[in-house]
Amino acid sequence: MHVLEIPEENLRLYLPSDLSECDKDQYIKMCDLIFRLQNNYITYDDLRYQAVYRLLNLKKTKSHWENDETLKYSNIAAIAELIEDFFDTDESGQKVLKQYYTHNPVPSIKPLLKTYYGPSDSFMNLTFGEYTDALRLFHDFYATGDTNILYLMTAVFYRGKKSFHFIKKRLQNYDGDIREAYNSQNIENRAEKLKYAPFGFIYGTFLLFASFQKFLVEAKIPWGGQELDLSILFDSKKSESNQSNAIPGIGMDSIAFSIAETGAFGNLEKVRATNFWQIMVRMYDLQKTNLEQKTSIQW
Repeated sequence: MHVLEIPEENLRLYLPSDLSECDKDQYIKMCDLIFRLQNNYITYDDLRYQAVYRLLNLKKTKSHWENDETLKYSNIAAIAELIEDFFDTDESGQKVLKQYYTHNPVPSIKPLLKTYYGPSDSFMNLTFGEYTDALRLFHDFYATGDTNILYLMTAVFYRGKKSFHFIKKRLQNYDGDIREAYNSQNIENRAEKLKYAPFGFIYGTFLLFASFQKFLVEAKIPWGGQELDLSILFDSKKSESNQSNAIPGIGMDSIAFSIAETGAFGNLEKVRATNFWQIMVRMYDLQKTNLEQKTSIQW
């Protein structure tokens, strides 16, 4: 977080240094700008200057440009340089958005009369069915650029609240997720309602999932007093699999069918309703056993 002191204006301002430090409103506004940049609707310089006003909640009045009565343009130009911190620069000189966060900056949204609740931090309340459906849509958007897919993807994660009666009745089995149970048949209807939400929120959901995907392929999670390295599921060298078996072509839908066939979590419907992290731990255990068997055979 950048702390900005402007003595001549008697101002102290706080500017996020990347998406992880944005609050709900800042995240939505910044994600809207990022989408516009990535689709060539604005230039990189446009993004930097507009981001200053949006992130600091400033209003661009006539005095900014002619009389400098509120905040001097020279200050805006200096602050705009700090927006560089939202990006890395790759070997080709291209700006690459920094994405190192798994907390959800927008836990809820109310586009019209109804409030929709999203995934918890680190997607802890995610079901395997939500994940497989979202992952499929995630790759569909990359392949087509169709923004309608983004609304469907957001509808996978954001749902209405469970009724109090339902929670009270099933309290012993309550998993801590206040959202309605996931039903893939309802996402198109919900996507239509989410079209009234700010587009920055919609694209922000996509970016959140992208950041989670980046985290997942190298995740090390605590389990039973030890640390599980999930990279063995995605790293082609560690898994000794060919490219067709590595993420993103790992085929999560196929895995859902395979796990259902084992009966470990029940039928396909129950597998899809199982917490995502439970499935990942099971996949880790199977892959670990597979690698150990291969090592044993080599000896």
